[in-house]
Amino acid sequence: MAHAGGVTRADGPVLVTTAGKNPRDELRDRQRRYLITMGIRVVCFILAIVLFGVGLRWVAAFAVAASLILPWVAVIAANAGPRRVAERPSLYQRDRRQLPPGA
Repeated sequence: MAHAGGVTRADGPVLVTTAGKNPRDELRDRQRRYLITMGIRVVCFILAIVLFGVGLRWVAAFAVAASLILPWVAVIAANAGPRRVAERPSLYQRDRRQLPPGA
């Protein structure tokens, strides 16, 4: 069947408390995660150069390995999407009172 062009509705109402983040805020958080990870990568690379110059070659090798792995980690972390909280919102439950029979 072809698309009717109408608005599709969910089965139940969408609660504002369960709504996701604003896309602009989500993008900003993802960019921040990427930049922090890449900043750590630059520090690892500079640390590797300094450690190699001092003569600590094995420690420098670990810093080089970290600087080679962190770009992959940065991309995976940035593309991971929003972090959702797995809790259910507390909903207002109205006290429903019934009239006694025969009233």
